[in-house]
Amino acid sequence: MKKMLTIVALVMALMVAGMALASDLPSADVEEQGYDFYADAVQYNDIRESLGAVPMIEDEIVIGFATKTFENEFWRMEKEGAELGAQLFQDAGYNLTVDVRGAQTETDEEGQLTLMLDMVNKGYNAILVSGISAGNLVPGMEAALEAGIDMTTVMDAFVPYASTTVGAWHYQAGVQGAEWIYNKIGGEGKVACITGLSQATAAQARTQGFNDFYSDKDAIEVVAVQNGDWDRQKAYDIAETLLQQYPDLAGIYCNNDTMAMGALEAVIAANSECVIVGTDGTSEAIESIKAGELDATVDFFPSTMGAIGVEIQVRKLAGQEVPKVIYAPQCVRDIENIDMSFADIFGYEYTPIFE
Repeated sequence: MKKMLTIVALVMALMVAGMALASDLPSADVEEQGYDFYADAVQYNDIRESLGAVPMIEDEIVIGFATKTFENEFWRMEKEGAELGAQLFQDAGYNLTVDVRGAQTETDEEGQLTLMLDMVNKGYNAILVSGISAGNLVPGMEAALEAGIDMTTVMDAFVPYASTTVGAWHYQAGVQGAEWIYNKIGGEGKVACITGLSQATAAQARTQGFNDFYSDKDAIEVVAVQNGDWDRQKAYDIAETLLQQYPDLAGIYCNNDTMAMGALEAVIAANSECVIVGTDGTSEAIESIKAGELDATVDFFPSTMGAIGVEIQVRKLAGQEVPKVIYAPQCVRDIENIDMSFADIFGYEYTPIFE
C-alpha cells in the first residue's frame, strides 16, 4: 500500500509539473480558449495601419519555415509568399534569408519534425511552422524554446509553443462556406461536408463552423459529414456515393480545394446540379470558378498569408509586441468577384510598412 501511494504521489507530482510547464508556454492562454475562439484575436486588415513601420534590424536574419508538402498547391503558394516576403525585406535593406522546407507528403509527420530539428540545430533566428498535426512538431518546438528561438505558426495545427499564430480563421471559413451554399440553394435542401484529416485542427474547426451554421436551419438536412483526408480521389469517391444515395443533394462544402475539385468531378460525371464550395483559394480552384465549373472557394490568399507570417516574425525579432493570434485576410470567391484583385477586395495592396 505504501509503495502504491508513493507511485500515485509521483504521478500526481509529474502531472502538476506538466501543467505548470504548459501554463508557462508562450500561447498557453490561446490553447485554453481555442485558436478559433481566442478573445484577443485580431484580423490583419484591422491592425495593418496600427502596427506602423517595421523596425530596422541591422544584423543578418535567418528564418526557417517548416511547412507541409509542396505536392499540395496551397503550401507551394504559401512558400512563394514567404519568399516574396523575404524579397520585400531585402529590397528595403534588411539582410534577411528565409529557408522554406516542406514535408514529403501530407502525412509525413516524422519527416517534418526532422527538418525542423535541423533548423534548430543550425541556430536560426526564428522558425515559422505549419504543422501536419497538433503534436508532431512538439519535440522540435520544445528544442527551439530551449535554444531561445522564437516561433510563429503560419496556418494549421495551433501549438502553444509559438508566441504568435498567423493564419486563416478556420471556424469562420466553415461558416462562410455553409452560408454561401445556404444562400445559393434558397435556404432549403440536403447538404454534406467532406472533411480533411481527422487529427488536423483546421479540418476540425472548419467542420464545426459548417455544422454550427446549419444547426438552427430547419429547412436544411445535413445528410453526411465524411472524412476525405485532404485527398482528391477520396473526395470523388465520397461525392459519387452521396449523389447515388441522394440524387437531390443540393450542396457540398469541402475543407480544402483539392477535395472540392474531386467532388466537382463526381458532380459533373453524375450530371448533377449540386453546388460545390472548397477552401483555400488555390489557382486551380480560381481558374475553375472562372471557367464556370467550381461554384466557390473560401480564399485564404495563401501567398499573402506566407508574406504576412514573415512580416510578423521580423517585427517580433525587432522587439515589437504583436497580438498572439492574427487572422489573415479571407473571403468567399465566386463568379461575382473572381476577377477582382486582392487590393480591390480588401482596399490595400499588400506590402509591409517600412520606415
